[in-house]
Amino acid sequence: MARQSSALSVYLVAAGFRPPLSPPETFARNFGDRLWLHVADAQAAASVPTLLARLSEARGEPVETLMSGHVGTAHEVGAVATALPRERAADVRATLGDDPPGAVLFLGLDVVPAFLYGVREAGACAILVAAPDGIDVSPPQRLLSRATLRLFDRIAATSEAAAARLVRIGAPRAMIEVIDRLEVTAPPPEVDAGEQEAVAATLGGRPAWLAADIVPEEIEPILDAQRQANGLSHRLLLVLAPHAREDGAAIAAAAEARGYTVARRSQGGIPAEEVQVFVADLPGEIGLWLRLAPITFMGRSLVAPGGDARPDAPAALGSAILYGPAIGTHRADFDRLAALGGARMVHDGKALGAAVSSLLAPDRTAAMAHAAWIETSRGAEGTDRVVNLLMTAFDDPEGV
Repeated sequence: MARQSSALSVYLVAAGFRPPLSPPETFARNFGDRLWLHVADAQAAASVPTLLARLSEARGEPVETLMSGHVGTAHEVGAVATALPRERAADVRATLGDDPPGAVLFLGLDVVPAFLYGVREAGACAILVAAPDGIDVSPPQRLLSRATLRLFDRIAATSEAAAARLVRIGAPRAMIEVIDRLEVTAPPPEVDAGEQEAVAATLGGRPAWLAADIVPEEIEPILDAQRQANGLSHRLLLVLAPHAREDGAAIAAAAEARGYTVARRSQGGIPAEEVQVFVADLPGEIGLWLRLAPITFMGRSLVAPGGDARPDAPAALGSAILYGPAIGTHRADFDRLAALGGARMVHDGKALGAAVSSLLAPDRTAAMAHAAWIETSRGAEGTDRVVNLLMTAFDDPEGV
């Protein structure tokens, strides 16, 4: 027996599984319709809402889901947040119980051999989907990583780089299927269609750009950008959507102090022709302004520590994306779009003004928005493949 298999056997016996240990593939399969989703990779958490929505759509009803690991989206997706049991046979068996899940899906790798062996013992299918950043194995775990990977029924890598990392830590290349990355696009924010029609009629085709989710510390460079872009388009409207509704008054005052004609949504204002800066300070309306503004600057990105905005919503709604160097949590997503021509980074008000000015040409705005839409829409095939694997695990577990 290979060293890793010997190490696994010793580990499992120490965890309370009695020898002789049956090979995982000899356990009878269990038909079930519940999912245990373990999110080991924090970056993969963003793909959970779309993945579970697609799975529920495929099954024709919501899928009962337990979620462990990074469970921040559990409430959003209707999952029950839990934790992996201790690596003890009694704990694993008690957790899985008499009605184990039909499938266990790991997004990213955690080396938990006792849990995975218990999953296979209970007859559930175990599937691993791993991106390059979700395959970190510490030196003490390397002895067990090879045998642990063999406890999965199926292994999917979201890129060739991820597949290579899995092979380096012991996964047989023949076990690995390379799929596309998982889709992370969330549904765009909703809008009242009647209100959208009314505001669009008020604008009457007037050029406009949106600074979304902004904080007061950013208002001066944004106003500098508006002044610069006004030189090319004197009718240009700037829509300011504050991160905090209570900042609306201060933001409006700052714009008025610069000589702009300002109206506030919370005070019944409308973006009439004479209004140069419109403060959109009512909650729940970002979907309206993203649909009406062909250019969006992502706020909380010119000043540290940055925000947690994703590019999905403006990209899905056809708005060209501008962002600052302190964009925050999802910087890699924005930079990837920028490399493909789907977004542009600006470092200050002057650069923002130049970018807005260049995007006043409709063909340039459309080209950037289309590039962003193409990139953020990627991942549908990878997500669909994982859904297919889960559907098979539920309905035909011998076929996984």
